Amino acid sequence: MDKSFLRDWATVATELRRIARDAPGNYNSSSASVQRAQNDLGELLAKVHWAKAFDFCERLHNHLAVEVGNVDFHDNYFVVKTRSEVQEYIAAELQRLFSEEGLAFEFSEGLVRRRGRKHTVETTTRADVVLDDPRLVAARKHYGKALQFFRHSSKPDYENCVKEAVCAVEAAGKALFPEAKASTLGELVKWMSSSKEVSLPKALAQTFHGSYGFRSGGEGIGHGGTTGGPATRDVAEFVLSVSASQIIYLVDIDASRQVDVPF
Repeated sequence: MDKSFLRDWATVATELRRIARDAPGNYNSSSASVQRAQNDLGELLAKVHWAKAFDFCERLHNHLAVEVGNVDFHDNYFVVKTRSEVQEYIAAELQRLFSEEGLAFEFSEGLVRRRGRKHTVETTTRADVVLDDPRLVAARKHYGKALQFFRHSSKPDYENCVKEAVCAVEAAGKALFPEAKASTLGELVKWMSSSKEVSLPKALAQTFHGSYGFRSGGEGIGHGGTTGGPATRDVAEFVLSVSASQIIYLVDIDASRQVDVPF
C-alpha cells in the first residue's frame, strides 16, 4: 500500500470481507477507520480458508491494482507506473511468497494454479510426513530437489526431477534396510524380493525396477540414456507421485518388522 499500487486499505479490506462472506466493515476516510481496515485485513487473512485466500490474491492482481501517477508543477498528470507494471510487481511478489512457503501452487497469468494434479499433491504431502524420519535425511534432500525442479515457475527441469525422485527412493531404501548392503535401487529391490526378512511381492518389485530403469535410460536423465523416452511434464509428475508412494511403502514395510514391546 505504501507504493500506492492498490486503491486504499478500506477497498482492500472490503474486498476480502466480500470474498470471506463476512459482514461489511463500513469504513471511511478517517485515520481510525483506516487503522481498523488494516487490522481487519490481517485478522481475516489469518483465519480465512486457503481457497478464499487464493481468490483474494487473484482479485488483488486483476481488479484492485491501480495505475500510479503524479502531477507536476503545471498540474500536468504523468504516469509513474502503469497498471500492467503494477500487476507484474504484484504477481512477482505473490509468486515469491508462494515459493518461500513451499506451496504446491504458483501464481501466473493472474491466476493461482496448482503445481501438479491433486493426487500428486496429496501423495507428495504424505511422503513429506514420513520423510521426517531422521534416518531419511538424504532421501528428503533428494525428494526436495525433485519438487523444486518440477515446480520451478519459469524453467522446470523434468529430467533432474525424475533423477532426484528416484534417488530419493534409493536413499530411503538403503537407509531403512542397511542389511541389504545394496549400492543401487536395483540391488536393493533384488534383495527385498528374495529376503525372508521383508515381504515385497515380485510383481510390485517390477514397479521399482521400472522407475530405476527409466532413471537410468530416459533421455538426458542419467547414465547417458538416449533411447528410454523423454522426461515430459506428465512423465515427471508420474514419477514424482510413484516415488512418493514407493517411499511410503518402504517405510510401511520397515514398520511391519518392528516388534512391539510387551508391557
